Amino acid sequence: MLNHLRRIVLIGTRSMAVLAMITTGLMMLSISYDVIARYAFRAPTDWAYPLNSSAVLAVTVLAVPHLYATGHHISMDLVHRSLPPTSRKIADAVTATAAALLGLVLAVTGFQSMVLSYGHGLTGSGTFSVPLWIPDLILGAAGAFLLLVALLFPPHAEPELAATAAGADTAQDGANA
Repeated sequence: MLNHLRRIVLIGTRSMAVLAMITTGLMMLSISYDVIARYAFRAPTDWAYPLNSSAVLAVTVLAVPHLYATGHHISMDLVHRSLPPTSRKIADAVTATAAALLGLVLAVTGFQSMVLSYGHGLTGSGTFSVPLWIPDLILGAAGAFLLLVALLFPPHAEPELAATAAGADTAQDGANA
């Protein structure tokens, strides 16, 4: 049951990571357009900066849960490996607790802000006037997934859990063939 839940969460985090990659590509296009418009046509856009600044935040929070779940996040491997096993487990527990708390704070504040933004019809400035509940929803969802990942994928067992969750589909497909 727990491995099934881990697989479902990993599917969600992988989907968010794919969305982050697509967003990064769209950012590259909009920044290129803005540079060309600014220097070639002397007509800068008023929407590229606010849109891309929000997109940077979205890309970051969308990718973090998957990177954490699969052990591809930034870590201090040299320091971590040099610690005695007991200290390593303590460091892992501190990391998991910090990730869970960050996820909880992002989820609660993101969803509260989303409700407020939606209820009052708040929008960003610029040509597109993006409704502010959209980035708030992204923050809340990413926080909820980070909390789930911190609870379901303990750092000291990361490699086998991530491999189990990520490779289980492949192993099942091979067994079913």
